[in-house]
Amino acid sequence: MTHRKVLSPIFTVVVAFLICAVILGATSRQPRETLRWFFLGPFSNLYYFGNMLAASVPLIFTGLAACIAFSAGVFNLGLEGQYYFGAIVGTIIALSVPTSRLSSTLFVLVVSFSVGGLLSLASALLKLEFGFSELISSFMIGQIFIYVGDFMLNGPFRDPEAALAATRYLDEGIGLAKILPPSNLHVGYVIGLTLCLVFHFVRKHSVMGYEFKTVKENPRFAKIHGIKVEKIWLLAMLLSGGVAAVGGMVEILGVYGRAVRGFSHGNGFNGIAVSLLVRNDPALIFLSALFFAYLESGGEIASLMVQTPPEIVRLVQGIVFCLVTAEFLFRRSERDADSVA
Repeated sequence: MTHRKVLSPIFTVVVAFLICAVILGATSRQPRETLRWFFLGPFSNLYYFGNMLAASVPLIFTGLAACIAFSAGVFNLGLEGQYYFGAIVGTIIALSVPTSRLSSTLFVLVVSFSVGGLLSLASALLKLEFGFSELISSFMIGQIFIYVGDFMLNGPFRDPEAALAATRYLDEGIGLAKILPPSNLHVGYVIGLTLCLVFHFVRKHSVMGYEFKTVKENPRFAKIHGIKVEKIWLLAMLLSGGVAAVGGMVEILGVYGRAVRGFSHGNGFNGIAVSLLVRNDPALIFLSALFFAYLESGGEIASLMVQTPPEIVRLVQGIVFCLVTAEFLFRRSERDADSVA
């Protein structure tokens, strides 16, 4: 058996902070002020702190969505499209079907879940029926429906009074309640944490969790022992796409109040890194999401206070994504080598 040294999540975070500090210090005219606002700004008052937590909400959902797919050994790279398009359809339905507050909120979340789940389910069906890689097909389907969503916001469902491509505002009655006002933090944070804990319990203490784990580790062994592997793959992709879309709808209900073109901001792709950083542990997704939100919030505050280019944060996020992906690939190659040995 060979043992390879892999990057730990803590080491990845430390390296990311060091790289961030070096880049910020080298590119800023006021390096001390820039570093101070970047690292301490999100904790300087409740408004900034609340906004940092709010920025982690969509990443909690997309990170959990990626985790669900990975837990069954399938790959869902269409999270961005599912998050975006599912929320757009949910918003349009909310504008078209007036009901009471609670029923409207639950209804649009179910609609969004269904739309996102169907998009990801299509990739699983292509895998089972034609042997297409769900990694490629989910990405392509997701990208297609991003453009479909843009068309809908630019065309038939655009608010004629808006200065940008967006729907009309939703009724305030179905919005999610705020926490720590006037920050953007809302109860969607609690919903996201609850879903993570529920899936953690399911994965650790249920038959479905055992089946997910067995199918991921050895599909052939799972089939021999009577587990319906195809059913598990379908269920995992359905849940993954649905949770991602719910995250988009929660963001609209809690922050934007309407669907705006481009509101996803790459949260679907970042969710993959969020899950990989904590080795697909649903109980730790919120910490990983908070780390990415901290980078984002620190960059925005530094940009506001000392005019630091916001692109630097994107660069650091890209480096983190590369690090966690490298860790995942090293870990997978080590597991494959051990199984061969």
